Amino acid sequence: MKTIEYSKYLDKIMKVNFNTIPLSEAFALKLEYIFLCSDLSLYNFAILLNLNYSYLNDLLRGTKHISLNKIESICIALHISVIELFDFAPLITIQEECCFIKFPIFETMF
Repeated sequence: MKTIEYSKYLDKIMKVNFNTIPLSEAFALKLEYIFLCSDLSLYNFAILLNLNYSYLNDLLRGTKHISLNKIESICIALHISVIELFDFAPLITIQEECCFIKFPIFETMF
């Protein structure tokens, strides 16, 4: 596991109340943070997740809905469980204090 510092992304989530936003928006934020931590281009991230580039872009903006099959594919591609993908607690913790969150090493995946 690689430790990733989120301090440079704090300004975006400091304004978000994860208890009141729709699940689709929370999912989009979580997927965006995974993307930002991957250090990949959006195009390469889409290839990694086996998704269409424009569809992934819409997912990150929260304007598209996602099927359970695609969620499963994303989890398989990222080597994480569905529970980890929908665990918003680390993002909530970041709102309270600057902390470190662990995600799989993306450099070895591509």
